[in-house]
Amino acid sequence: MDADDIDWSWQQLHLHLTLRDIDGNAFETLFQDIGKALWGTAFHATIPMGSRGDLKCDGWRPDVGYVYQCYGPRYGRADVDDALKKVDTDFRGAKDHWKDLLKKWLFVVGLYSNKIPSQVSRLIAQLSGELSIPSEVLHRGDIVGLASGIAPEIRARMFGGRAPTRSDMIRRATYENIGRALAYIRADITRSPLEAIPLPTALEEKVAYNVLPDSARLLFGISTAAAKRVEKYIEGQADPNEGARMASGFADRYRLLRSEGAEPAEAFQQLVIFAGGATGDPDRDVAALAIVTHFFTTCQIFEQPPETGT
Repeated sequence: MDADDIDWSWQQLHLHLTLRDIDGNAFETLFQDIGKALWGTAFHATIPMGSRGDLKCDGWRPDVGYVYQCYGPRYGRADVDDALKKVDTDFRGAKDHWKDLLKKWLFVVGLYSNKIPSQVSRLIAQLSGELSIPSEVLHRGDIVGLASGIAPEIRARMFGGRAPTRSDMIRRATYENIGRALAYIRADITRSPLEAIPLPTALEEKVAYNVLPDSARLLFGISTAAAKRVEKYIEGQADPNEGARMASGFADRYRLLRSEGAEPAEAFQQLVIFAGGATGDPDRDVAALAIVTHFFTTCQIFEQPPETGT
């Protein structure tokens, strides 16, 4: 593991959350910015021009003949009829406008959970055969994968800067910043009694059992020391039930996310937001990560690996 791996884990978290929150033109612009940063002059970010429009192309790679068309519906939820109409119009239009220059058509989508309606997938396959043009769907996760290839110094400017070091976590995870972050969830937690909390499991085993990505493993690794400060902060509250309410609130939010179909990586990202993070404010982001790490290590969120016999 080197410094760039940890930096990318931090930046990846911010990029995932940005992709979740943007749609329409903002989604298109972000993809274009990533394309320019990754491929340089071999990628052309296009814009509509008068009555000619954009020739059914949001991005063009002349070296390989790829046309990119972006679709970022609000909240990442596709209206199937609208999506089908867009695919049919844009794929056929790209073929008409680019003719033999078009070697592959790529549909770049900002859809919830990286999943596309079956009807849309089927239509893309049908048109690909009819027009004799290979096609591909790029989801949010694929966009993050592309961004990983951007030069580290450029990537740092685009997606959240350098990751905090362990010393940064300790320095920034002050009681004041932890309190500010916890304030975001006080109005959104249950007051029901805490269920029994099992003994903490080794962090590495729990990460692996929950199929969390390497990015989460790295972020937990740099924030474990700061998580102990969260524990001390909660223990020092005047209300002796404060810790129980916070733990119960996080556990309930985790169960809700999983019941809604959130994958482990997405659940982790959403819990960082729940703790007041992913704002671009280093102090708040560090405190939120420390809070999530605390509730992870004290077994309030994510699943416990089964006990193994000796």
